Amino acid sequence: MGELLTGYTVFHWVATWSHPFFDVFFRIVTDLGYPLFYFLVIAPLFWVVDRRRALVLFLLMAVSGLLNSEAKLWFDTPRPDPELIRVLDLRPIRGGSRSFPSGHAQIAVVFWLYLAFWARRRWFTVLAVSAAVAISFSRIYLGVHFPLDIAGGLLIGGATLALVPSLERWARADFSMPVTAVLLAAAVGSALLLTASDPALIVASGCLLAFLALGILPPARATLADRREAAIVVAFGLAVQVAGFAVLGRLLPVNGGAGAPLGLGIAALWLVALWIYPHGVAVVLARRAVAAEPIDAEETVPGRVSE
Repeated sequence: MGELLTGYTVFHWVATWSHPFFDVFFRIVTDLGYPLFYFLVIAPLFWVVDRRRALVLFLLMAVSGLLNSEAKLWFDTPRPDPELIRVLDLRPIRGGSRSFPSGHAQIAVVFWLYLAFWARRRWFTVLAVSAAVAISFSRIYLGVHFPLDIAGGLLIGGATLALVPSLERWARADFSMPVTAVLLAAAVGSALLLTASDPALIVASGCLLAFLALGILPPARATLADRREAAIVVAFGLAVQVAGFAVLGRLLPVNGGAGAPLGLGIAALWLVALWIYPHGVAVVLARRAVAAEPIDAEETVPGRVSE
């Protein structure tokens, strides 16, 4: 069993039925476990579905990212050796990311199972579990994680979900925090940005700082009239997000993006998505509502004399 979990037996077994179709399929699936996908899903949920629960999901993801990064630094285990097996995704190896536990598996469990809890639909639960399993297995198929890494990620992700009842209660209180708690958390997040060298830890710290800022700022709310209006808000917002990621990628190249600038850039992207953009939408909708209000006919007919 030990060899099955930590050795190369599973990789050799997968290689016996690997196929070009699966190579492409699992590359696509594994990309669903990178931050960009989660960013592009959480923000629209915030805009048009449920602001509070979207923030619960956002905080769960940030906490899970911090736990995963700290665990990787603590265990400090190497990735599977590309000299011994076929590796189809060299990004984590080139980036120096450690192996245990799998961040893809851990965060996929948190993200998809919380969405299943949120939706409370049997068909969506099946979809969510399937997505978490596929993302987790893709890391083995692509040769970037041992089975033990996946098991560890699933275990930590499941444990993180134990926070859901407390976070749901906190959400109903609009995430109110004592000033001292906000300052302490901000100090911890800032310290991580200034001292950490691991990009994943810096990204998670930037998310934490963004959440703290959202707790201080007045809530961003926009009442949408219909599905067409919601679709326009989502489409334009996604375009803004993609543009923001492109700008951040230009300013912070892949091999030079570690450090405080990366964390502050991530925090800025979240603030744009979850505060600045919703406020802009609310202002536009308010102006449209004022412009659409009926005007007293007596005031609009020139030269009319009241009797």
